Amino acid sequence: MKADPVLYDWLEAMCCAVALGPLDKSAVTEYIRTYALSSWSAEQASAALTATKLVKGTRELIDGIAGQAALADIRLDSHVTRVVQSDGEVRVELAGGDTITAPTAVIALPMNVLNSVEFEPRLSETKRRAADERHAGAGRKSIVRVKGDIGNVSVLAPEAYAVNWVVTYAKGGPEGTWVVAFSSNPDRLAMTAFDDTAGMQEALQPLLSGVEVESIVGWDWSNDPLSLGTWCIYRPGQLASILPDLRTTEGRLFFAGADSAVGWRSFIDGAIQSGYHAARHVDDYLKAGSR
Repeated sequence: MKADPVLYDWLEAMCCAVALGPLDKSAVTEYIRTYALSSWSAEQASAALTATKLVKGTRELIDGIAGQAALADIRLDSHVTRVVQSDGEVRVELAGGDTITAPTAVIALPMNVLNSVEFEPRLSETKRRAADERHAGAGRKSIVRVKGDIGNVSVLAPEAYAVNWVVTYAKGGPEGTWVVAFSSNPDRLAMTAFDDTAGMQEALQPLLSGVEVESIVGWDWSNDPLSLGTWCIYRPGQLASILPDLRTTEGRLFFAGADSAVGWRSFIDGAIQSGYHAARHVDDYLKAGSR
């Protein structure tokens, strides 16, 4: 039986959308996981990735969580440089010179930047190795405004294309249509900068012929020192070799974040699940210490 080339291209394009990174560096288990979480349905997988949106945006979610954290001291632009466990407490040192102490700490740093903070005692060899290896998520996501009302579109393309998935974010109106463009391998984009409208227009033509790009909003997460990558997609072998340890408590340090979630890893859902998991373990730890 010959493979259907159209189906093959579609499957490759779906893998690009899930990985947002080079396919030869991404583990097949990552694609199977997304498929399984979508009830083994390609239609449901597509819906899970695109159909559900936060009505007022991610900022509303962040503000809602912060608003309920009545006892929290939230500090922005406060880079952590060192975390020390000693004398029955955790001491967190900030770049500005401030120090915060607490009985425990939840470390929710992205996997790729774990080694940018000094830990005393050092983190496990597996966690440090995972940060050195990094995960495979290194693509580019751009929010692009195009001229006119192009309607609801969702176009997938194989890895050889500069853009592998473009989908409508907000339709029509006098300000044009906003679409989201995903590129699994940014090296294929003929763009000199994130705001290079001409380069993005060229990249979109094979998917949306005749489209006119007016502006672009985006961020280079792969080179941002606080992320060093996009969403987490494990490389071959990392699922079994690093995931269990990324979730393992070390002394008074507990670990959370979308990069180490069991289910919807890389997604907000996974980050929330991981946070609940860590919170329960912290609660149990503190209760045991009070007895």
